[in-house]
Amino acid sequence: MTQERITIVSSSNAAFAPHVTALFVSILENCNSKQAIFDFYVIDDNIDYKSKQLMLDTLVDYRATLHFLNINKKYFKNVVESDRIPQTAYFRIAIPELFRGKGVDKLLYLDCDMIAVTDIRKLWETDLGNYTLAAVEDAGFHNRLELMGIETDSKLYFNSGLMLIDVKKWLDENVTKRVLSYIQNNPEKLKFHDQDALNAILHDEWLPLHPQWNAQSYIMKKEVEHPNPKGEKLFEEARQEPCIIHFSGHVKPWSDEFTFPTKRHYQRYARKTAFSKKPAYKPNTVTYVSTPRYGRVVR
Repeated sequence: MTQERITIVSSSNAAFAPHVTALFVSILENCNSKQAIFDFYVIDDNIDYKSKQLMLDTLVDYRATLHFLNINKKYFKNVVESDRIPQTAYFRIAIPELFRGKGVDKLLYLDCDMIAVTDIRKLWETDLGNYTLAAVEDAGFHNRLELMGIETDSKLYFNSGLMLIDVKKWLDENVTKRVLSYIQNNPEKLKFHDQDALNAILHDEWLPLHPQWNAQSYIMKKEVEHPNPKGEKLFEEARQEPCIIHFSGHVKPWSDEFTFPTKRHYQRYARKTAFSKKPAYKPNTVTYVSTPRYGRVVR
């Protein structure tokens, strides 16, 4: 039988390393195929050696590989950081550039504050058609496109925490450069940082997914009601059967302040990581592979 390779990319600093590892475990534990191999890539924002060892130790018994991506931060010198949105959040803009010439046709970007509760292969197999990416509508309903003065056929605005990306189309259409240029030239229009800029450039070039695949906190906690009945029906379906839970609020499930029932999903997979088990360390060898313009890959 043919092996199926699935490319997953996330961003993390040292503080979030345990949580992105829990995400990876949740994906692996819910996969029902023995032929699937997961290639995990982490955009490395100064993750310490000890944490990297624990991440590698966690995945050693799974059909998975783990790689660390280094991005040249000078390309993000004009972005605005905040306490909630670190510079790392912008790195997703350049992710496809790191795979230029690497034979990766498609990748799935996931924020590190997510947990999979079902097999994600159905999502991975989504036909993107002529779209650059697939994503889920942002549940905040911020009317951002209108407020940014974007003329568009659709008012839908996607949440950039999950993006299934056609790498070739992204590269062919120079999306990274266009998004970074928008950030540099329109700082006064940006409220939701990279997400605003991505929507400004790709507003009519993304395929809407069922909100089950990015069940944001607004949806799960029923903090908002969809403006139309069909959308609210989809929200209810996401609450009943989420596929990927996105802990998108200010308070995260690893905090004592988080008391919503979805906390149990995070705890279940966090317990299966080496950060919880604290195994003995084993040295690993890493090599550095140069990549043009945007950074390097650590394997």
